[in-house]
Amino acid sequence: MERFLDYYVPERYTLDIAIDKYEKTIGGVVTVMGEVLNETVKFHAVDLAITDVLVDGEKVKFRVDGKVLEIEKLKLGKAEIIIYYNGKLNENMEGAYLSTYEYDGKTEIIVATQFESHYAREAFPCIDEPEAKAVFELSIAVPEESKDIILSNMPELMLSSAPRRSRPSTKVASRSSSRKNEPVRSSLVSSDSLPRGECANSRAAALRNAPNQALASGFKAISFAPTPRMSTYLLAWVIGRFHGKTVTNKHGVEITTYAALNQDVDSVDFANEIAARSLEFYDDNFGEPYPLKRCVQVALPDFEAGAMENWGLVTYRESMLLAGKNATLGTKKSVALTVAHELSHQWFGDLVTMKWWDDLWLNESFASVMEYYAVDAIHPEYKIFEGFFTGDAYLALTRDVYSDVQSVHQEVRSPEEIATLFDAAIVYSKGARLMLMLIRLMGWEQFCKGVADYFNKYKYQNTVGDDLWECLKPYAEFDPKKLMHAFIDKPGYPVIEGKNGFADYTQKRFLLDSDRMSKSDWPLSKITEDMSGHYVINLSDEQFEERLVQFDELGLEEKLRLLIDRNLVAKTDLASSADLLPLVKKFRNEDSAAVWSVVLSIVSGLKVFFEPDSEEEKQYKKMVGELVKPKLIEVGLTTRKDDDENTIRLRAILMGLDFYAETKENIARLSEMYDDDITKLEPEIRESILDAKLYTEPEMIDDYLEKYQSEVEPEVKFELLFAGTISKNEKVLKRMLKLLEQPEIVKPQDHLHLYVYLYRNPRLRQQAFEWLKNHWGYVRELAGDKTLEGYPRYMAGVARTEAEYEEWRAFFEPMQDDAAVSRAIVIGKKEIAARLKLIQEDKEAVKKALLRE
Repeated sequence: MERFLDYYVPERYTLDIAIDKYEKTIGGVVTVMGEVLNETVKFHAVDLAITDVLVDGEKVKFRVDGKVLEIEKLKLGKAEIIIYYNGKLNENMEGAYLSTYEYDGKTEIIVATQFESHYAREAFPCIDEPEAKAVFELSIAVPEESKDIILSNMPELMLSSAPRRSRPSTKVASRSSSRKNEPVRSSLVSSDSLPRGECANSRAAALRNAPNQALASGFKAISFAPTPRMSTYLLAWVIGRFHGKTVTNKHGVEITTYAALNQDVDSVDFANEIAARSLEFYDDNFGEPYPLKRCVQVALPDFEAGAMENWGLVTYRESMLLAGKNATLGTKKSVALTVAHELSHQWFGDLVTMKWWDDLWLNESFASVMEYYAVDAIHPEYKIFEGFFTGDAYLALTRDVYSDVQSVHQEVRSPEEIATLFDAAIVYSKGARLMLMLIRLMGWEQFCKGVADYFNKYKYQNTVGDDLWECLKPYAEFDPKKLMHAFIDKPGYPVIEGKNGFADYTQKRFLLDSDRMSKSDWPLSKITEDMSGHYVINLSDEQFEERLVQFDELGLEEKLRLLIDRNLVAKTDLASSADLLPLVKKFRNEDSAAVWSVVLSIVSGLKVFFEPDSEEEKQYKKMVGELVKPKLIEVGLTTRKDDDENTIRLRAILMGLDFYAETKENIARLSEMYDDDITKLEPEIRESILDAKLYTEPEMIDDYLEKYQSEVEPEVKFELLFAGTISKNEKVLKRMLKLLEQPEIVKPQDHLHLYVYLYRNPRLRQQAFEWLKNHWGYVRELAGDKTLEGYPRYMAGVARTEAEYEEWRAFFEPMQDDAAVSRAIVIGKKEIAARLKLIQEDKEAVKKALLRE
């Protein structure tokens, strides 16, 4: 792929940008200092109108094709390039975009950015490549009457000599807190009240004739301190009305977390605590202090990703940052992991950045394991690594089983492919699992010594994976480079068979889409039966039964591996799916929520063998109900004061299985707990109550959707909406299907999840697919590059009949040359084919095993 950095190396950007959110315009002047390496220089500039270009003060000719700005006949050496441009703010959550929320009877408009991976080019002309690091000096002008908070990566400058007028200080009342271990200072911050009023015509080009000089009439500007040397995708700004709180951690870093005015300001407290303590944890372990004086976090009402690690200004989806008074333990864990993930990026990704997107894992794999280490240190009572083993590790194992699945380190051939790299199961989960394997082999302290050397040597620079392995090598008793290349550069993992305590073993690549598992040579120094290694162990029947007899004596990780591996090998000819039915019944008295989480996965996987509403499915549901009954009676349907973390998780898992089993008396009891004032419902069982109420009274759907539109707490909104997706009632499902084309009710950020949940419902699957085929153009425009491939991918994870497979192929195969969805289509075909083969081969045996049970 062509690299623009080969033509011009930027050193410093000075951005004078005017933004009018009501006119949806952006424009201004970009001044770049750098070195010309080629007589022709190119800048990324997608859908931007370039009006003038100056090189060293002289106007020059240029060409623009809608994506690239090209300037020719330049002299080699240092040069200042000034670009005047105009553009539009978009609404697809890429580049510089618009977000909205309702407050006090008005629609509030936010301008936010999402530049990862290659969307800075949609907001201003630049060399939009991760290796093109530069310093950014940003000035943002907004209409004079604006009272919005304006945020960027760095603090604003208070320049007495400049004509730009800064907004008033946002810090107001102070108050102390008695929360244990909370940082020492806390204060409230808020934006001023602003009636929208009448807006002038577009003034986005106000700076066009006056770069770096006084602003045109009607605009005011905020200037920010220069950033560290960083990549374009880490630049960010947010403009809007927010309130929030500020804390200072033990190392003197100021953390401020903002939320929209319609959110409870106290819902930022938990995120502030996690951010403050995460930065302390990374400071203490990475050997390199957090390099900025402050860290700002913002919850955005519309956000394509979960969060984005912009250096010093981290942006989040509201559900990934806010934890109000009704937040469940699950939400707190999710927020904690997300915050810890993004803040680890302030080192892995921001301070040291991959040279190109094929090394995206250098950012994401590390952050995806560091989040667990940080949260485990901050809240050990969460037992957070149990979630890693049954979540990320399991996800990686179930995705990394197809012959054409991407590797962690993946070649990128086009800009469109960059967006498809963000495969959660591979780059994030598999990469994290591999890093855990490496850390455990080295030991945490030795690993951190190598990481400290890495940051010290490469800070503010770009690297490749080998740079990290070389820094770790002096602290390891093995060659990290050899080990990690074997797992990162190629897809898949081995299945292990052995004897004598695995002193003797053989390995083959584990595949679900092939009967021929070829010999493999992954370098494994030893085989352990905990959850460290990225492999599957195929125990003989005798070995497996022996482990079951000793089950209570096994460690938790050994229990999890035993069940996870057996579930996986049962999807091949190494074992039979029928063996899983008597297996799960052995755990009816199990106390561990983590073990039950795997049991849940096994039970869910076995559903594919039973036609919906068939006699076999009814029998299977009955078996599931009997499976969970003893333990559910023990833990009860309602939360108790002395519940620990394990009990809360266990109850949720059991109630989910019981709802699938349609145990009428429990559904009725939960339904009776419903209160029209949802805030009165016990948070930890609120979702089950809402599901049960809609099950018994389908007409409640209209009330649910009305509440959904007025509710602001993200977790409650989710529960209200998705209760309708699991309904069996035809009227409810038709109502839910209509929501797919009502973005004024369900925001575009939630469209994919809503669609997939509806497609999962067998009563709606055909109608949902027909809807998608008739609205694909609408979906493509709505989704954006990074989300689009989720539709074929997640649908492939559901389809389970030949008819569904043929329909899926007929629709998606013609798109296989489209880089935005091609990888999902290739793997999707293999995934569905493997599932159909498994159903064909094991269905009768599973049905016979069910009758025996």
